[in-house]
Amino acid sequence: MSDSTVAEQVWALPGGLWQLRPEACGLLTALNERVWRGGDPVLLELVRVRVAQLIGNPAAARVRCALADTGVEAKIAALPDYPYSPLFSSAERDVVSLAEQFVIDVGGTTEDMRAELTGRFGADAARELVTAIYLVEFTQRLQLVAARLLDDAPGPVNSLAPVDASLDGYQAAVVRGSALDPVTTELVRLRCARTHHCRICQTLRLADARTAGVDEAMTAKVDFYERSDLPERAKVALRVTDAFITRPDMLTDVVVGQARAWFGSAELASLSLDITKWSTQKIKVALGTDGADRLVIDADGVALFGFDADGQVTGFRRR
Repeated sequence: MSDSTVAEQVWALPGGLWQLRPEACGLLTALNERVWRGGDPVLLELVRVRVAQLIGNPAAARVRCALADTGVEAKIAALPDYPYSPLFSSAERDVVSLAEQFVIDVGGTTEDMRAELTGRFGADAARELVTAIYLVEFTQRLQLVAARLLDDAPGPVNSLAPVDASLDGYQAAVVRGSALDPVTTELVRLRCARTHHCRICQTLRLADARTAGVDEAMTAKVDFYERSDLPERAKVALRVTDAFITRPDMLTDVVVGQARAWFGSAELASLSLDITKWSTQKIKVALGTDGADRLVIDADGVALFGFDADGQVTGFRRR
């Protein structure tokens, strides 16, 4: 099996998304290449298939990454019984369990789990592992949702030579190329933050959204948006967000039709990529580094922030 076939099967992005946002797609593809080839492909394959099972992605669960050796097949077949099966090492059991927690309820990650993770792998390797789990999860989610929202025309693979094939580089490219308005962006960002229980992201507010009229009364409606008086455009974006970060099969034909009626293709591409960017907060939540105690906050109990022309965070201050 060729390397291009490996990419087509497990981390290739929809062609429609590639056509609209080639820089971000190129960076994400290169980041996947680096993580899969530099890490333990058997461990990542177990995580990838378990994620596919949890988010309702049977097509991804059926294919295999050729970077993982043939011995992974027996372990995949035994995944439902992984806590007890002798096929799994203790490290594999712990990582699959962590991946389940990360996907289902990252806010429920306990200090004991973090201590065990750090004790087994060390602080730096633990951070790299959690980042890899994020990447495996959200590449799948992006594949599913972008393919539903956009016309999945044939697209290039590795058409760029990314300068910064890192998670930070990818996030900056997502921000630089976003076509979403600041109001929708802020509501989507906060929906991600509250679902993932990220303390620092729930405390932050986008300055340009505040200027556009997003006050605390409006942000409070994110939690019960379907029953609120938020504009229908915002509700549709939040429906897509909920499907993206929970169960992509919630993205029904009705919701897809609503999304296409309220947003253009460039906006839908940005919405999809933005959700992956805002969901990197799950890494901090899993590692317990999402504390907001040191933020300098205003009278509303929030801290304003923004992005510069390069897509780098600016604005908020720490004590």
